[in-house]
Amino acid sequence: MLQKENPKTEIDLTTDGRVLVKAATIYDLVQPVVTLGQEKRLNDWLANHLQAPPASRILDVGCGTGLLTAAIAKHYPKASVIGIDASKSMIKVADRKRLSHNCSYRTALAEKLPFAPETFDVVTSALFFHHVHLKLKEICLKEICRVLKPGGRVIIADMDTPYTKLGWALSIGAWLIFRQPEIKENIDGKLGPLITECGFNKLEKPARFSGYISIWSAIKGT
Repeated sequence: MLQKENPKTEIDLTTDGRVLVKAATIYDLVQPVVTLGQEKRLNDWLANHLQAPPASRILDVGCGTGLLTAAIAKHYPKASVIGIDASKSMIKVADRKRLSHNCSYRTALAEKLPFAPETFDVVTSALFFHHVHLKLKEICLKEICRVLKPGGRVIIADMDTPYTKLGWALSIGAWLIFRQPEIKENIDGKLGPLITECGFNKLEKPARFSGYISIWSAIKGT
């Protein structure tokens, strides 16, 4: 969460989102800090609540160094799990540290997923959507809907309206320091309603973490 980077530096892919390039080398150290020690618990919770068939195809959007992707692959050893990120630096770290027999990574844009329609049973994303502006959030969600099978599940963990004083302090501080309107959109609670506008129903918010992170779960309409 707390890295300020040029949206279009050191990458081949063109995107309006913010891409973490230099942060790749310290990402694994930073995540437990910005989640107040909840990073592993958050990823384990997500992996345990996908409600996916054992041999599913699962996509992790904005995977970073593969922390969540690897947790899902471990929980679903018969599944095929793919993590995508626009940052080549992040994917290099993921390939080096978290590649496995059922887990792979590739450089790709969330707003232009390189997969055929109705490819995946589940799509996940953790702490990605506060790096993209509102219109791009919408495009990414529609792409997720496109590659999901009918009745497939999307489960997203990201910044939301804080629910503790410390959560408010972290969120407002990040917004003021890094001047990211994308963060303010999440603080204002705009991500949840947008999910239902992009082809999903049965939206739920089953858990919250760290005073400012919400989890949304929804089903692609049939």
